[in-house]
Amino acid sequence: MVNTPKPFDLGNERHVDVYDELPLWSALAGQLLLDHVPLRAGSVLDLGCGTGFPLLELAERLGRGATVIGLDPWHEGLRRVHRKREAWSVTGVEVVRGDGAAMPFRESWFDLVVSNLGVNNFDDVTAALAECRRVAKPGGTLALTSNLQGHMRELYAAFEDALAGDDPALARLRRHVEHRATVESLSARLEAAGFHVAVVREREVTMRFANATALFEHHFIRLGFRPAWENVAGSLERLARLRAELDRVADAAGALRLSVPLAYIEARRD
Repeated sequence: MVNTPKPFDLGNERHVDVYDELPLWSALAGQLLLDHVPLRAGSVLDLGCGTGFPLLELAERLGRGATVIGLDPWHEGLRRVHRKREAWSVTGVEVVRGDGAAMPFRESWFDLVVSNLGVNNFDDVTAALAECRRVAKPGGTLALTSNLQGHMRELYAAFEDALAGDDPALARLRRHVEHRATVESLSARLEAAGFHVAVVREREVTMRFANATALFEHHFIRLGFRPAWENVAGSLERLARLRAELDRVADAAGALRLSVPLAYIEARRD
């Protein structure tokens, strides 16, 4: 008998206590950010800080004298930040519950604004970037990371094969793939918001899974990816075709390898 995994509840404190993106998404991009982000800043905002990464890590790397504020609408996530901060005795860290499109900060407050994968999740990217410019000091820096178009391209190639002959599903797949950012589209958004792009660093990493079942049952895949894949497929039969195609790829290669291109972009407020 196969046990059906229980859904993750973002409002359940017991679930939030064990939530951690570090094995997957946050760490992949967060390490890229930490490799390049300026470490000369007195006032820092982590926009979309979630449960505290890279907020707390960045505060510790900046050291005493810096004030690092995390902003996020996720109440339970911010409570976990509080618990981490107290347990780790991290100084200079504050968290605020709020919306990136209407930040509760005065103008020209921060030397540095960072956002690790946040641009992927903002409801209104244009408004959030405008707010970043408003709260950044003149000459201040916005440093963000994002995964890019072409991520998991091996999976989407298999998806296309699985949907062959189903034009509506293929159209859904194209829209799903093309909504991802590119360096060019991100740079254009930043320039339109009043920033000047100064640094771009790209990196590609690989995630490995034994087979399609391991991929589909991974807790973060179930939380962040499977609902969209199911919507694209439109039926359990098409989803089963995708899994079979991924298993064929994994059998041939010895593992299922999924490529994830990432970008770090650093921009200055004009």
